[in-house]
Amino acid sequence: MQSLDIISVNLWQILISLANLLIMFLILKRFLFKPVQNVMAARQEQVDKLYGDAEEDRNAAKGMKEEYEARLATAREEADGIVKNAVQSAQRKGDAILSEASAQASHMKQKAEEEISMERKQMLMDVRSEISDIAVSIASKVVEREVQKKDHDNFVDEFIRNVGEEQ
Repeated sequence: MQSLDIISVNLWQILISLANLLIMFLILKRFLFKPVQNVMAARQEQVDKLYGDAEEDRNAAKGMKEEYEARLATAREEADGIVKNAVQSAQRKGDAILSEASAQASHMKQKAEEEISMERKQMLMDVRSEISDIAVSIASKVVEREVQKKDHDNFVDEFIRNVGEEQ
């Protein structure tokens, strides 16, 4: 009969085992599950906070990137404007220098033409003066002698020689 005791169901023992299990469950729940859940909740908050901070940092970095790209585009536009203004300024200065040089060259050319004209007039006056002197000289020689064809040719030849020698 001993074998029946092993198989038999003892109600008091089952109740004591259930009570023991219930007490263990309450003790574990009170001292183990709640602190573990609190630790897990705190850990979850930390993880959520880390994810939130990472998202904020990501959004801030994205905003900074957009701001940087906007500044870069503005800087490029400003640089292009500066270069364009510098080219236009250089072009205007070059045009002004060319205009001034052209005006100076024109003035110098006009002055040179005036000087040439004056020298030409002076030379013509000098030539006329010499011709008149030679004519007076010839006339005085003619008056001294009677002019004949041979004398006339000699006077002309002498006149041509004198003109060639004085120049």
